[in-house]
Amino acid sequence: MTMTIDDALPGGNIIVQSQSGRVAILAPDLRDTSSKWFYWKFRARFSEPGRYVFRFAPWPAMGARGPAVSADQGRTWQWLGTDAVDFATESFTYDCPAAGEERWFCVCIPYLQTDWERFTASIPTGAATMAELCRSRQNRPVECLSIGHPDATRRIFLSSRHHAQESMATFTLEGFLREVMEHPDDFADFFIFAVPFIDKDGVENGDQGKNRQPHDHARDYGSKPIYPEVKAVIDQINQRRFDLILDLHCPWLRGGPTNETVFFVGTYPPEAQQGLEEFSRLLAEEAPPDAPHFPADNLPYGTGWNTAENYTQGMPLPFWANNCCDWKPQGISVEIPFANLRELTFRPANAINLGRAFARAARRFLRQQRPR
Repeated sequence: MTMTIDDALPGGNIIVQSQSGRVAILAPDLRDTSSKWFYWKFRARFSEPGRYVFRFAPWPAMGARGPAVSADQGRTWQWLGTDAVDFATESFTYDCPAAGEERWFCVCIPYLQTDWERFTASIPTGAATMAELCRSRQNRPVECLSIGHPDATRRIFLSSRHHAQESMATFTLEGFLREVMEHPDDFADFFIFAVPFIDKDGVENGDQGKNRQPHDHARDYGSKPIYPEVKAVIDQINQRRFDLILDLHCPWLRGGPTNETVFFVGTYPPEAQQGLEEFSRLLAEEAPPDAPHFPADNLPYGTGWNTAENYTQGMPLPFWANNCCDWKPQGISVEIPFANLRELTFRPANAINLGRAFARAARRFLRQQRPR
C-alpha cells in the first residue's frame, strides 16, 4: 500500500470502507449515534509522494473550508482549503511532498484535553482555580475552572461540548476566560465557573456526541440525569445560583441559513427571550471585525429546528435554567460556526476573539441588571 490509515489517535474516528492505491473510501464511525452525523478524524502515513484521494460520499463530511490538516501530530492545524475539495462527491485530495510523511486529518479543528492543558499552563499563578467537576462514566477527570470569589455579586456559568465534537465552542470559551483574567479589575465583582468538556469521554474517544443513544448530554437536564457530568452541573448551578448560564455549541457542518453565522437559539418564557435579545444586541456591539454577530441571524423559538419537537428527549441546559430554576437566571444557548462566518474564514484565533467579546457583553449585561 502507498498509504496506511488509522484512528488510533486522540479523538480518532474513521471507518475505511475500501482502499486501492492512492484512493480511500471512508465513513464516519457512528458508534452509539442514533442518526447520521459528520465527525471524523484519522491519521494517514504515506510511503511515497504524490496526490491522494479521500472520499466520503454520499453523506456530507466536508466543512466549508475543507478538512483540517496537521503536520505536527495534532499540535497545530490549518484548513486545507476548498481548492482541495470536491463537494459533489464529498471528497478531498492531498498532495504528499515526500515519502514517509504523516498527516492528521479532521473534519474540524479539534480542541482536546491537551489543548486545554496548554491553555491552563499559561495562566498566571492565582488568576484562576483549576479543579475536577466529577469523574466521567469512563473515569476520566472532568475539568472545571473558576475565576473570582464564589460570593461575588454577579455569577456566570460557562459550558461547551454537550455535543462532543463541537470544538469551536471551546475555543470561544477559552477566549472568554482569557478576557476575564487579563482584565481583572473589569470583572472584580464577578465569579466565573467554566466546564470546557461536558461530554468528556466523547471528546477524547472521538464519538459524534450528537444524538447519542438513548439521548445525548444536551437532552439530559431534568430530575433524573443519566450522565455524571450533567448531574454535577445541575448540583453546581443549584448551589451557586448563577445569574447567567451561557452554553456554547456548534451547528451543522456547512451551508444553510444559520450554519455559517454566530446565532442565538431562541428560548422561552418571554422574559428569558427578552434577556437573550438584549445579550445579542450587546454582543453585536462588542464583537470584533473578524468574528461579527448580527442579531438578525438568531433562530427564534418555534422556527427551523428550534421547536418543541426537537426537545422531546429532554431539555438542554439553557431551557432547563430558564424554566426550572426558581431564582430565574438567564439561560442562553449560542451556536459558533466550524469554518465560515458569513464570508470570513473562521479559525481558532477568530473564535478566541469572539469569546473575548462574549465576556465584555456578559459584563455589560449583568451590570445593567439589578444586583441580588
